[in-house]
Amino acid sequence: MRAITVSSWGSAPTFTTSHPQPVSSDPDSVTVKVLAAGLHQLVRGQVVGTHYSTKKAALPYVPGADGVGTLPDGQTVYFSSIASGGAFAEYVSVPASAVTAAPTGVDPVQIAGLVNPGMSSWMALAARVDRERLPQAFTVVIVGVTALSGKVAVHFMRQLGAGKVIGVARNAAEMAALNLDQSIVLAETKIADTDFSTLGDVDLILDYLYGPPALALLTALDSKVPTQYVQVGSVAGPDIALPAALLRSKDLTLGGTGPGSWSMAQFNKELPALLAAVAKLPPQDIKVRKLEDVDVAWAAKRERTVFVP
Repeated sequence: MRAITVSSWGSAPTFTTSHPQPVSSDPDSVTVKVLAAGLHQLVRGQVVGTHYSTKKAALPYVPGADGVGTLPDGQTVYFSSIASGGAFAEYVSVPASAVTAAPTGVDPVQIAGLVNPGMSSWMALAARVDRERLPQAFTVVIVGVTALSGKVAVHFMRQLGAGKVIGVARNAAEMAALNLDQSIVLAETKIADTDFSTLGDVDLILDYLYGPPALALLTALDSKVPTQYVQVGSVAGPDIALPAALLRSKDLTLGGTGPGSWSMAQFNKELPALLAAVAKLPPQDIKVRKLEDVDVAWAAKRERTVFVP
C-alpha cells in the first residue's frame, strides 16, 4: 500500500508504494481506511525517534498519531494511533477502543488537523484545572496565542465559559485578527521588558511558550484573585529558574497538561465533546497534501499539514 515510512531514526521520512497492508489477528483491533491524518509536532518526534511511542518500534516505521477514516462498515471515525504510529498510510490497524464515531458531516481534514492542537486547552479545563475555583466569565491569558493551538484555545475558552480572553505573543498583527479582548506584545529584545501592567486579575493562564515569557509573566503578575497556571508547550525554552519568593508572594497553582498529567480514560471520556467542539470551529489554515508530498511537508515546519491518502 501507499505510505510514508522511516527507515532509520532521525532520517527524513520517505514515500513508498509497497509497504505491507496492516494485518492483525487481535479480535480487539479494527482496520481503518485513512481519510486524513495530521502532521503534528509529536509526529515529528516519532520520526526522529524521540517520542515515547517509538521506544520499542520496529523499522521501517510508519509515523502518524491520529486521523479520520472509515471502518469496513462505512462509518466515519476519529482514531488514535499514537501508541503504534501508522496513520500516514492508506490503512491503519488500531485497538477498537481507540476509535470514536465522528460527528455527522464533519470535514475529515479539519478534524485530523485540529484535534491534536485542540486537546491541550480542552483537557486543561477538563482534567487539570479546578473548575470550582474558576468564577463565571473567568479571565484567561493564553501565552503563545498565535500558534494554531493558541488560536483554537481562544475558541474553546469562549465555549467553556471565559468572559475575557487575553493573548500574549510577539506578532501584534496576528493577534489583532483573533477574537481577543486584550493583547500583550512580547518585547523583541529582552522578554523581561514586556509590559504586563495591564493584566489585572487573572483566573487562568494557558502557556504554550514557557521559558523567558513564562518567568516574565509570573514575575509581573499582580492578580488579586487565585491564579491557576497550566503549562502546555515549551516553544520558548524547556526551563525557568523560579524564585521561591515568587511562589510565597502570589496565590498561584502550578500544573501542566498532557498525557501523563491526565489518563487516556479521561481523554476518551472527553473525546466525543472535543470532537463536537472541533467540528464547530471556523476553518483554520491547514495545508492539505498527498502522501507523495512528504518531502515538501517535512521541510515546511511552520505549516500545519494534513495528509490525505
